[in-house]
Amino acid sequence: MLGKLISKEECARCRLCCSFDSYDLWETPVIPPRLASMILQDYKPDQEFLRLEDHFLLKMKKEPDRDLYYCSLLDHEKGCIMGDNKPFDCRIWPLRLMELGGVRVIVLSPVCPTVQTRPLNEIQAVARELADEIFRYGDENPVAVKKYIDGYPIMVVEKPKQA
Repeated sequence: MLGKLISKEECARCRLCCSFDSYDLWETPVIPPRLASMILQDYKPDQEFLRLEDHFLLKMKKEPDRDLYYCSLLDHEKGCIMGDNKPFDCRIWPLRLMELGGVRVIVLSPVCPTVQTRPLNEIQAVARELADEIFRYGDENPVAVKKYIDGYPIMVVEKPKQA
């Protein structure tokens, strides 16, 4: 989805978005029920999940002697085992859908080292192109909308829906 900003090869080399410290486990992708079934059936039959309302989070194991968790769908040699079917949160990262004062916003995670090198106007243009799809996903999966975190630059503010 973000091919105009970052190539698959650049993403595959970094994989920062596939690892989590204990303080950023909130960033783990939200998994809708249908995708959880697909993961179990087609990709990883032994995958365990944590329930989040009517959705799920991937259960990940903590690395020995480190405050680090790797996504359980990551093959350290090949990348994400789901390829183009990866969770929506992963497909739009480092863009995030958040709620700020009752308004949904698309923000940029400040930790993606590759996208941070791109001109801000290019990042905003891609965020605007994807906005309808991202907001629609939020409509269908409200549990995936995170609370706004200070320091995350806002790329797009949702326009009020007209009656």
